[in-house]
Amino acid sequence: MIVISGASGQLGRLTVKHLLQRVDAARAVALTRTPDAVADLGVATRYADFDDPASLPSALEGAERLLMISMGSFDGVPGGHVNAIEAAAKAGVGQVIYTSFTRAGEPGQPQALIQNHKETERLLAESGLTFTALRFNQWPEMWNLVGVPAFAVATGVLPSNSGDGRVGHITRDDSAAVAAAVLAEGGCEGQLLEVTGPEAVTDTDVADALAQVTGRPVRCEPVSDADLAAVLSERGMPETYVQGWTGLGAYKRAGWFDVTTHAVERLTGRKPASIADYFAAHPEALHTA
Repeated sequence: MIVISGASGQLGRLTVKHLLQRVDAARAVALTRTPDAVADLGVATRYADFDDPASLPSALEGAERLLMISMGSFDGVPGGHVNAIEAAAKAGVGQVIYTSFTRAGEPGQPQALIQNHKETERLLAESGLTFTALRFNQWPEMWNLVGVPAFAVATGVLPSNSGDGRVGHITRDDSAAVAAAVLAEGGCEGQLLEVTGPEAVTDTDVADALAQVTGRPVRCEPVSDADLAAVLSERGMPETYVQGWTGLGAYKRAGWFDVTTHAVERLTGRKPASIADYFAAHPEALHTA
């Protein structure tokens, strides 16, 4: 039995869809706190909540492989991760595939969220479970979350505090395809896999991609951290997003996302989407309301 946690979320749903291209639906089980929300996926569903340890033994019964989709936290390793790992070990799960983040295990990581991925990887290694960590680079969907592409297309200017920092953007769909491949085929045991798009790009490259896709002039304008925060605040962005996006730029500038691998093509047999491919596939995100 192949079990996918967080199946009602965007990554979970996409993973189930990709998995069904590789295995019979009878082999797949979708775990979620809201089973009715995934009834359309065409696979068996089970209730599971990583924050409720009592729900996990029955949810993981018979699991050959488990996709453990990470829970975000800036305040220590989420208790749900601890509960899921302990339950998987007790259930005798054959392999846990964990969705981690790029360069999570490297010393000097400045972001608390990434440090928590590192600690979760450590817990998995100490659990005795066979596991694989998929260290996904930044999703380009993050750009749309804060509305920066639409702003850049509308004004012709992409403000950036990232300097020459490069990012190996990988789409959520390509991430799901990789997760499904490992779930279906196994392998990669004990590996900490860096999973990226086809190339690492700067914000100047992103501006060029926006111009290419829309046919409108867009240029990257370097700004300081304070100036970027001011621009985003003036746009009415919530303060949490302002600080998060500004901090992300500094993280790019320091080189933490500058990774490129061939994991997507090697594991799935398909080429990953570029940042331009992603914007071309999501034109609705490039225009202001």
